[in-house]
Amino acid sequence: MEFSAQDLVDIQRVAGLLNLTVDELIHQRRRQGQTSQNINAISNHAQAAPAVPVAHGVPTHFAAIADSGNATVPPTTRGLSEHSASLSWHHVHDFHRHDSMDLDSVGYEEYLDQPSAASVHSEGLRNEGTEVILLNPQTAWYDCDAGLWGFDESAGQHHDPSQDERRVQEDDGEESFVGSTASRVPGEGQNKELESIGTDWAIISTSPGSMSSFQTPMSPTTGSGEKRYHPIAPRTGRSPTQSTSQSASHKIRKKRSPYQGAKKKDTHLTRQVHACVRCRMQRNRCIPDPTNPRGPCLTCQQKTVRMSRLPCLRYMVTDSTLFRTGLDYMPFYRSHPMIGPNHGDFHLDRQWTDSPPKILCLGQLQSTMNFQVELREFVPPSNSTDVDLKGRPMYAVPWAIADPDAVVQAMNEYIDRGVTQYLYEYLDDTNVLVWDIFQQAYRASVFPIPNRMLQKALRLWVACRFIESKWRCWSANGRQDPDLHNAPRDPFYDWDSLPSYLDYQIASIIIHRVLTPLRKDVLRELQGTFNIHSPKDWYVTFLTSFILLQNYEMQMNFQRQFAARRKSNELFTTEFDWKSPKVRRMARLDPEQTAFMGQCRDVVVKKVETAVPTLPGQAWGSLRLKPSNADTREWPPQMEGDTCWDSSTFQSQEDFIMVLNQNEISEVRKGVCHFNSLGLYGSEVTPRTFPLPTLGPKLLRLALDMHNGRGFAAIRGLKPEDFSPEDNVIVFLGLSSYIGAQRGRQDEEGNMLMHIRDAKLSKAPQHDRPTRYSSRASTFHTDTFCDILALQTRACAVEGGRNLLSSSWTIYNKLKASYPHVCDLLAQPIWPFDSRGKFFESSTRPLLFYHGGRIIMNFAREPLLGLEGVKRASGLASLSQAQRDALDIVEEVAKQSQITLDAEAGDLLFINNHCILHSREAFADAPGTSRYLVRAWLRNPLLAWKLPRALQEGSSRIYDDNELGERWNIVDVPKIRFRLSERLTS
Repeated sequence: MEFSAQDLVDIQRVAGLLNLTVDELIHQRRRQGQTSQNINAISNHAQAAPAVPVAHGVPTHFAAIADSGNATVPPTTRGLSEHSASLSWHHVHDFHRHDSMDLDSVGYEEYLDQPSAASVHSEGLRNEGTEVILLNPQTAWYDCDAGLWGFDESAGQHHDPSQDERRVQEDDGEESFVGSTASRVPGEGQNKELESIGTDWAIISTSPGSMSSFQTPMSPTTGSGEKRYHPIAPRTGRSPTQSTSQSASHKIRKKRSPYQGAKKKDTHLTRQVHACVRCRMQRNRCIPDPTNPRGPCLTCQQKTVRMSRLPCLRYMVTDSTLFRTGLDYMPFYRSHPMIGPNHGDFHLDRQWTDSPPKILCLGQLQSTMNFQVELREFVPPSNSTDVDLKGRPMYAVPWAIADPDAVVQAMNEYIDRGVTQYLYEYLDDTNVLVWDIFQQAYRASVFPIPNRMLQKALRLWVACRFIESKWRCWSANGRQDPDLHNAPRDPFYDWDSLPSYLDYQIASIIIHRVLTPLRKDVLRELQGTFNIHSPKDWYVTFLTSFILLQNYEMQMNFQRQFAARRKSNELFTTEFDWKSPKVRRMARLDPEQTAFMGQCRDVVVKKVETAVPTLPGQAWGSLRLKPSNADTREWPPQMEGDTCWDSSTFQSQEDFIMVLNQNEISEVRKGVCHFNSLGLYGSEVTPRTFPLPTLGPKLLRLALDMHNGRGFAAIRGLKPEDFSPEDNVIVFLGLSSYIGAQRGRQDEEGNMLMHIRDAKLSKAPQHDRPTRYSSRASTFHTDTFCDILALQTRACAVEGGRNLLSSSWTIYNKLKASYPHVCDLLAQPIWPFDSRGKFFESSTRPLLFYHGGRIIMNFAREPLLGLEGVKRASGLASLSQAQRDALDIVEEVAKQSQITLDAEAGDLLFINNHCILHSREAFADAPGTSRYLVRAWLRNPLLAWKLPRALQEGSSRIYDDNELGERWNIVDVPKIRFRLSERLTS
C-alpha cells in the first residue's frame, strides 16, 4: 500500500510512541487484521445514543490503517449524513481503553457484555464528540492541521474528492480515494473492522460546540486550516481506587516489566558507556559491542543502508570537564580536597581567636576592580609541615574565610561586573576571528533577547581565568596588610599575592561553588540544544561551542607556562612519556587514550621543529584591549614610571641626547661603505647590512628606553655635509634600523620618506598648507597611527623651529586629577576624523585609550576640526563645544609640562608616538636657506606596544603590504599645490 508524506510522518510518530519500528507496526497490523463477524452490531448499538457527526477531516493515515486492517466504516455522504453517526467516537474511545483485548477472537456483543466495557459505554453518552489526538513525543503540543481535525467550521463544507491527490493502495489491489475532509474509504462493499493501532493516545472529551475555539484560517490549497500547535490535555496518573469513568479522558500507559537475561545485561552496559549519538538521535536501541564497548555499537554495525555521515560516537557534551578540578596528587590536597562536601575545609570546627576580623580586597586585572572577603584568625594545627603548590608553608598566615557563602555571592557579582574587562584583558585582539566571535557572543547574550546559555558560557570563561591568573590582595584601606606583607613571598610574582591557606580556600570556592554549577548548567543546556537540533539554535550553539573550545586552548597555554615556571617536562616533547605509570595515573587514561596522546605528541614535536619561535610578551595574560567606551573610573588614578616626566625631570638636554664620539662616527662611515659595497637597495638597510659593533648595542638600549622608558631620544654628532644626499639617507635608515627595523608608508602615494620644509614656491597662504609644508607653529599632536616618529635634521632655521615634547602620561595624570570629565570625554568613541584619498578612511573613535596597562593618546587637530571652507566628509559630525574645550584643555596641560629641544644639523630624534605629544615653534629662514627635516615612521616588532582595535587598522595600512606599495623619494621635490588628503594629515 502507498502512503503520502504526511501519513508516513504520523505513522512513524505512532511507531515511536509504541517503541516499535514502522515495519514492526505494519507487520503487527497484518497479523492481527481479520474480518469482523458483524459490523452492523456496531451500527445498531451506536444508534441508541444521540447521533454525533464524525469529525471532518480525519487524518488519512488513520483511514488507511483501518482499511488495511480489514475494518469497514459505513459510507458517509459529504461527511454530514445520518450514517456518519454509525461509529461514534466514544466507541473508538472504548476500543483504545481496551486495546489489550483481542477483538478478533471476541465478538463485539461479548465485548459490550463485559463490565468494564458497559461502564465505559454508559459514559459514552456524556463523551459524545470525543477526539483521538496523537501526542507528540517531543512536547505537549502536536503540530497538526486544524482543518483535518475538524477544528474549522468550514471543514464541513462540500469537498470535491477529485481535488485530493492522495490515494491509498490496498494490499489486494483495491484503490480508494481518501479525502482530506471526509472520513470515508469507499470500497467494493466489503465491510471492514476498525483496528486499534496505538497504545499511547490521549483522548480529549470535547463537545461539538467547543470546536470554534480552535478555528484557524483556511489553507488556500486544501481548504483546511494552517498548521498550528494545539493544546493537548496532560496525561495524569490514576490511582487504583479511581473509577474508570473519572479518568475516561486519559489513557494510562502500563509500566514495562523488568528486563531479563541478555537484554538486562545489554541495558546495563549501555547505561555505563552511554548510547551512541546516532542511536540517541534516531531513537534506536543502542547495544554496545561486548568485545569493544567503546567502539561501534552492534546497532550501527547492522546498518545496511547508509543513513548518515555521522560515525558511531559514544560521547556526550555533559561529559566534558572544562577546567582542572583540584591538586589531589599533592599530600595536603589529598587530605584537604578542593571539591566535594569537604571542600576548602569549611566543614571543620575551627578554634577562632579573639582578634577582630579583617577585610581583604582581591583583584586580578590591572584596574581597581575587586571584591572583598572577610577573614578571621584561627589556631593552626601544631607541628604542621604542609606546604602549598609553590612550596610555601600552608599555615604561615593563619587567617581563613569564615563565611564562604558571602564570598560566593561577592565573586558572582565580581564576574558580572568584569565580563567585558576580562575579555579585553585576555583576548588576543590581533586575532580578528577570536575577537569578533567573542564580541558577537557578548552582544547575542544580551540583545535582542537575553540568552542564558551564552551568558553562562561567558561567565564560565571568566571564572576559568580565576584559577589560571595571579590574584593581588590588599587591605580595605588601600594599604598593604602587615600580616600578608611579612608572609613568605610568592616565588612567581613580585607583589602581595594570596597567602597559602587563603589561596587554597579561594581556589576551592572557585572550583566547587562557582565553576562546577556553571559547568553543569552550560553543558546541560548545550546538550539540550544538540538533542533538539532546531535550525533556529545553530548560531547560539556555534558561539557557545567556540567559547568553550577557545577556553580549552587558553588552559593548555596556561599549563605550558606553568610547567615552564616549575621547570617540568612539557606534555608534548620527546622527553615526556605518556606511557609512564605516574602519567597514566594522573591523567586517568586507558591504554587506547595513552597511545593517542603519544601520537599527538609526535605530531606537535614535528610542527614545533619547523615553527617560528614565539616572541616575548605574546602570552594570553599580557594582552589587553580596552573598550572605546570604557568607564575611566576603572582606569588607574595615576600612571607611574619613567614615561611620566615634565620639564623639571631633566636637568639639561644632555640627559636625553646621546653625543657620538669620533670612534662611533667612524663606525657609522664604515657602515655606509659596507652597505654600499653590498649593492643593495636602500630599503634593505638592516642592522645586519649596516653593522655597528660598538654603537649598535647602545642604540638597542635606546630602543628599549623608547618603548619602556621616557619615550624619546636624540643622537648628535653627525654632519650632513660629510655625506652625499644618498648616503645621508643610508645613515638615517642605518641608525634608525636599530630603533625599529620596520618602516611605514606616509601617504597615499606610498612615500616612505617625508621631506619637511616650508614650500616657498607655493602661493597658498600659510594657514591653507599642511603644517609640514609651512613655517607656522603647530599644536600638540601625534602623527597618524605610527609607532616611532624618526626625524633627521638636515638644516635648522635662523629663528624658532624648535621641537616641543610633552608626555601623554603626565597629561593624563593632570587631567585625571583636575579634569576627570575631560578624560571621560576623550575616551568616548565620539571623535570624528575626517580623511580623504585612499590612504585612510574617515572614522569615529576615541582619542584616549588605556590598553595593556598603558595610556595611549592619538589625535591631531586638523582631521578633527576640519579646514576652513572645506565641507566635512559625508556622515561625519562637527565637534561640539564641549569637545573643542577638551582639546583646548589638553593643549594647555601639555604646555605646562613640555620640554624644548634645541636642534643642530645632523641630529636624529626618535619619539614614541603613542606616549609623547610633539609640537613645533614657528620659524623664519635666512635668505637662500630653509629649515629642512626628513621624516620616517618606524616600528619595532619585538618591542611594539599592543594597540587597541581602533588604531590597528590604521597601523596596518602603514606597515603591512597593501595596494599602495612603497616609493623611496630620496630627493625632495618642491611642493606647489596640496591635495586635500595632505592638508588633513600631519
